[in-house]
Amino acid sequence: MEESLRTHYLFSALEETEFKRLCAGVQVVNLDENEHLFHFGQEARYFYLLESGQIMLYRLSAMGDEKVIEIIHARQTFAEAVMFFEITVYPVSAKVVLKSRLYQIDMAVFRHILQLSTALCFRVLGNMSKRLHMAIQDIDQLTLQNANMRVIELLLQSMPNPATNRYKIKWETPKQIIASRLSLRPETFSRVLAQLSKKGIISVQRNTIEIIDANALRLEIGITTPA
Repeated sequence: MEESLRTHYLFSALEETEFKRLCAGVQVVNLDENEHLFHFGQEARYFYLLESGQIMLYRLSAMGDEKVIEIIHARQTFAEAVMFFEITVYPVSAKVVLKSRLYQIDMAVFRHILQLSTALCFRVLGNMSKRLHMAIQDIDQLTLQNANMRVIELLLQSMPNPATNRYKIKWETPKQIIASRLSLRPETFSRVLAQLSKKGIISVQRNTIEIIDANALRLEIGITTPA
């Protein structure tokens, strides 16, 4: 556990005494698929580092549907921003997508360490700024782009490098969760993939998508040169 925490950029700058104090309050949490880590409105006492697996952060719509806000992957931290809320409750629910192992970190302990470490404060702020920037990009994507553009952007984001024209994507995340993340209905998501497949631009086999012609994929959304 200590090695995993120490190698994470958020904690690597800690002095040894600070790091030992942090570790003293850390608990290992193992959860299976579909189990909840916390629920919207629950008192927030911890934030988390995901060691392995996958977690989705979501809110329920007025109709009771799960709207995916973010998908957390291995080696990402989440819920740390709640430490700075006036009322410390979780603003989303967290549910396991793939069997997960997490490190549960006491917010009160971490806040005290932040008061003693300027370097750590800047790292936390940098991480939160990056998440905010990503959230703004998501808002732009969801408000300015149609369904085709959202799906194609997702496919292009998985490109190994800009010079690649043919590559494969293997999704471990269920398609309905990916669709929710894009604010699409699962059937709309599948229809866009089917249309691209019919054009010969991609090939779909269960959870594997092969991009046959990335340049043609770019042209679908008006991009004429690699990003």
